[in-house]
Amino acid sequence: MKRHPVILSLSRWIIALTFIFSGFVKAVDPWGTAIKLGEYFSAFGMDWLSGTRYFIGIVLPMIEMTLGLSLLFRIRERTAARWSFIFILFFTLLSLVLVIWNPVADCGCFGDYIKLTNGQTFIKNLVLLSFAFLLWRITHRESLRQRDRQFDIEEWSMILLFSFFSAGIGGYSLRHLPVFDFLPYHRGVNITRQMPGDESETITTLIYKDRTTGKEHQFALTDTTWYDSLRWEYVDTHITERKQAQTRTTLDFALFDSTGNRTAELLAERDLFLITLTDTEEPLPDACRKRLEEVASYAAKNEYSIVCATPSTLPADGRIAFGAARIPAYNIDGTTLKTLIRAKNGLVLLHEGTILNKWNCRDIPDFEGKYSNLSPLEVVIEQNDRCRKSWVLGVLIAGVLLAGGGYSVYRKKSHYR
Repeated sequence: MKRHPVILSLSRWIIALTFIFSGFVKAVDPWGTAIKLGEYFSAFGMDWLSGTRYFIGIVLPMIEMTLGLSLLFRIRERTAARWSFIFILFFTLLSLVLVIWNPVADCGCFGDYIKLTNGQTFIKNLVLLSFAFLLWRITHRESLRQRDRQFDIEEWSMILLFSFFSAGIGGYSLRHLPVFDFLPYHRGVNITRQMPGDESETITTLIYKDRTTGKEHQFALTDTTWYDSLRWEYVDTHITERKQAQTRTTLDFALFDSTGNRTAELLAERDLFLITLTDTEEPLPDACRKRLEEVASYAAKNEYSIVCATPSTLPADGRIAFGAARIPAYNIDGTTLKTLIRAKNGLVLLHEGTILNKWNCRDIPDFEGKYSNLSPLEVVIEQNDRCRKSWVLGVLIAGVLLAGGGYSVYRKKSHYR
């Protein structure tokens, strides 16, 4: 290693950080990874593997993150370098096939966070392959002067910890919702403002006074903070016109019933609960149905609007029963629904077209119990505050464990050289 310190370090950092980033953006959205894998299986005539796409959607980013973290902390470095080279070589050949035959539009190598064309992906893989080859060749020539059984156990224990950490992110995101939402329909986006329309654009800024401090603050319409009327007092509204709209993401969001397009009407509702069902003919799990029935009861009791969106065929009367309530049902494009919420069945809360929050069916708040006396906005604020604290603590603990364990093995390994 003394003969190639700069080349080795550069190659190791590039490959490690690329693997960690690539694995992470896929791990936080295993639904999206599974959808992309389904496209690959269909394009290559391997539909018999479709049943494994969710499993692979967790395992694939787990392997990437584990290899990346192992290289970053130099744990089983030669083994990690060898498998990194094999891994990148395989995907370089795959990207070459994509360039020649173009069976899928993009590789999905960085999930939905960064979209690359097949040509860009192939060039990226060639560059990474060169670094992976150098890393493999240099580390292959290196050998530890001393090795002991205890040291091997420590290294493999760290690799196991990396794997559990990586798989845990994917498993959690699959059972709940993505930890980080990189999709167009993320929390806080105003669907109405992002839909196709007039190219002219206005920027609305709301001025509110903090009742506790007396200071004035400016808020965008998509900022949900000012909805808290107990803290914020309305002062003024500033509207700025732009001669030409900036480039923005266009959302093809539409809800239909037998009478036609009802999108504008529904998005204008002050508070709208949107139940999402991928298949109305498939029976809902008992726990999920119970939660949705509680939401329907809560909405009816407090006179909030609640509808159902599904790509399935609508019932003859255009309504779906949830307990004592019969909810109006609307058709939505299947792809749009998968982009709106990464869950088989779930709930979306909108305020005048702005997405306040989204829940997987198993995470829907107890609207009939704990939150029965709160408004939808108060529920979101309370949950977000609690989740933010939990995530900060969880990330801190995970970071200390990974960094501490990795650095400990790294120091011991340096001592053996």
